[in-house]
Amino acid sequence: MKGRITILILCFISNLTYSYGQSNNLNESDIEQNIIEHEGIFIHTNTSLLLAGESLYYSVYCLNTGTNNLSALSKIAYVELIGEKHELIYRHKVKLKSGIGQGDFIIPVSVLSGNYKLVGYTQWMRNSGNSHFFKSDISIINPYSGSQQTILLDNENEQSHGIRDSIKNIQFDELGYNLDPKLSEYLNIAVSEKNAKKRSKVSIVLKQNGTTEHGGNYSISIRKLDAIDKLKTQTHNAESFNLEYKETIANPNMTLKDIVYLPELRGEIISGKLIATKDDVSVANKKISISIKGSDFILKVSNTNKDGVFYFNLNSDYDNGTAIFQVLDEKSNAYKIVLNEHIPVDYSGLEYAKLKVSSHYENAIVERSIYNQIENGYFSDKSSNLKNSGVNLPSFGSYHAVYNLDDFSRFSKVSETFTEIIGSVKIRRDSKQEPVFYVASLDPYNLIQYKAGVIVDGVLLQNYSKFLAYDSRKIKTISIARTDTKYIIGSQLFGGFVVVETEHGDFENELLKENNFKLFKPQPVKTYQQRMYNNVEASKTKRIPDFRNQLLWIPNIKMNGKETIVDFFTSDNTGQYEI
Repeated sequence: MKGRITILILCFISNLTYSYGQSNNLNESDIEQNIIEHEGIFIHTNTSLLLAGESLYYSVYCLNTGTNNLSALSKIAYVELIGEKHELIYRHKVKLKSGIGQGDFIIPVSVLSGNYKLVGYTQWMRNSGNSHFFKSDISIINPYSGSQQTILLDNENEQSHGIRDSIKNIQFDELGYNLDPKLSEYLNIAVSEKNAKKRSKVSIVLKQNGTTEHGGNYSISIRKLDAIDKLKTQTHNAESFNLEYKETIANPNMTLKDIVYLPELRGEIISGKLIATKDDVSVANKKISISIKGSDFILKVSNTNKDGVFYFNLNSDYDNGTAIFQVLDEKSNAYKIVLNEHIPVDYSGLEYAKLKVSSHYENAIVERSIYNQIENGYFSDKSSNLKNSGVNLPSFGSYHAVYNLDDFSRFSKVSETFTEIIGSVKIRRDSKQEPVFYVASLDPYNLIQYKAGVIVDGVLLQNYSKFLAYDSRKIKTISIARTDTKYIIGSQLFGGFVVVETEHGDFENELLKENNFKLFKPQPVKTYQQRMYNNVEASKTKRIPDFRNQLLWIPNIKMNGKETIVDFFTSDNTGQYEI
């Protein structure tokens, strides 16, 4: 049996750019000239109807609603799935690059059958209320749940006959190889094989119309249409969304006093408050450090305001979901750090579509559920890959020397290692007889020296006694960053850095256990791998079942007026598919 491919939907967003100067400190001039722009979120999903165990894929487009171009303002968007009782199913933080982001979510078996709302917004949009957030209906069928009362038809016997007939005679329009210009003035689409065989290669040729001068950004989904999809709620495409959204912009005369939520201009904002646990200390103008461990660690320093509030902007990618916060003060044990949590949105006014299912859909649901279980059983053979974001340089730049200690004679003491191997670092005692590290300046005539920062496994140390007593045979590498003046991180001055990586990366685990905080981190960027059936791969996968109903998901394709060819392979799950 051959599967028919019908071209139905392809999402388009213009890629015209818009930029402006960014600032961490907002003032009235900013509001009047730059920040006054309003943002809107559009989310393209692969479907609006899912079974438990299936994946919801989405692309996020953040728009400047005044120009209808991709926004350069917010660098973070938030995507949430909300149930009818206003329960939060998930909340994702999505990193925006030039206004575009992506994510996915596997529907767990703990989610009941019913009606849900997909909501998208930025922190900046929250200053105008949630009436203009992106909202789209998502329906979920959980065949593993004991109760289906929420979605079952009330009068099953009266309506079953007509529903059975509609399932038998379900029809979908065939538009041919090219998308009707009335449906899209931007793009022509051709398919190499309209009636494709199982596990065969199909090519889609995308070509922009001559009227589109500036190219565009597209997200593409190829997914099976079955009897259950007749129940899907109608979702917006990019064009219909823009027409409706222009009528929902709130608070057009925003001023500085209306701002409650800061725009995430340079990346995600992590904020918190320093609380004094003793009466003789002040919380004002204290230095707070954040360390996120990893081979590409993140280190930043921020100052508290008069109330002890601090902010960090994180614009680098990171994998570790735990951060270590420290008070850089001799009386650090006299303080407590509290992180601000994400303030939930009031969803009491949400209205939901009503999914109703007849028991005559049972066979179709069971078949689709079985195929999905088989696919999930072979998840390791088809899983998506995290995209390599490249190496992040430390905030203080590159290293001037890296010492792999296996290349040298090993010493048991850290002090001996620095004396015998790393001559550019000196360990001295201050007036309180505490050890202090100094890195030799690149300028031999620079007599002013600042204390060096010592970072072990991505964590900035304050007390070096434990480190000096550490068995240096457990150290993997020591890297040195030198300068001819000083390094400034936040408001903290350093005369260089000593960066140590231990063999197991666990030096500070016990010492700073109370300062570990779980971060609400952005979704990782993925490349979604598809099954391949060329000569090499076919021999490896011929015994692996392939019942995919999602043949392709590409969250972002950049078009610049040229023809683009997208290839994919069909599965053993025959039927009609939409692009």
